[in-house]
Amino acid sequence: MPFVNIDLLRGKAPEYLETVSDAVHEALVEGLGMFAEDRFQIINQHAPGELVFNRHFRGGPRSDDFIVFTITDGLDRGEEAKRAFYSVLTRNLSENPGVRPADVFVKMHVTPPVNFSFADGVPATETTAREALDRSAVVPGTRDAYTRAEMVEAITRLFRGNDRGRIVSMLRDDFVLKMPTSMPYGGEFRGAREFDDYFKRVTEQGSEYYESFATDLRHVIEADDHLIAEITITAKGRTTGQSMEAENAWVFDITGGNFVSAQIYADTAAGIKTLG
Repeated sequence: MPFVNIDLLRGKAPEYLETVSDAVHEALVEGLGMFAEDRFQIINQHAPGELVFNRHFRGGPRSDDFIVFTITDGLDRGEEAKRAFYSVLTRNLSENPGVRPADVFVKMHVTPPVNFSFADGVPATETTAREALDRSAVVPGTRDAYTRAEMVEAITRLFRGNDRGRIVSMLRDDFVLKMPTSMPYGGEFRGAREFDDYFKRVTEQGSEYYESFATDLRHVIEADDHLIAEITITAKGRTTGQSMEAENAWVFDITGGNFVSAQIYADTAAGIKTLG
């Protein structure tokens, strides 16, 4: 999200400007942890007398290679990250195109993310929230907590499309899924990996239990510390050829913006008959 304004005296070659642009971008990525593709800059070149600076105040001596970097960011990334950015920036510029550290001046502004809109009239708060949710589905642990709306959406994706990516990222390490032990695949499943494996074994094509297995979410009931998913299961047993349509309920317990457990209340008689 950082937006960069670069101000320097006019007269530098295009290659010089490109190298300066690369230097600050690479420093933002390395020092502040900015996304590599998040690159937005404006380079302003000034005639003599239009860029005014003291040659010796709190540094220097400054030369005509003096550059001002103004960084506007939507997040305050902390003092340690800023120190790292300053260090990497001056190192990069010193190496190429050869700007002396004394000629590097940095200003950093922090403004709320809602003050950015990258495109389509959409506030950056909405854009980054969606990116974070998508990223957490690929890299569990990217976020520490989730909103109630995000958790409802994850349950919806699970039971309407067998999309486990969202919900797996929201499970605590000590998460426990409890399935009736009367079923051949019943018992307790702990953590994100066992939860994911459970769904693969039961619902995916080629399951050892079912020739076909589909879930349809009727609705999600919201309570203070849990969510209840009412679903309809339509399945056909692999060995018996028996079909069933059964109503199940999943109760998901929530603590601190994460799922901590889930209990399945199932029509086990229908399931056992279908499986044989």
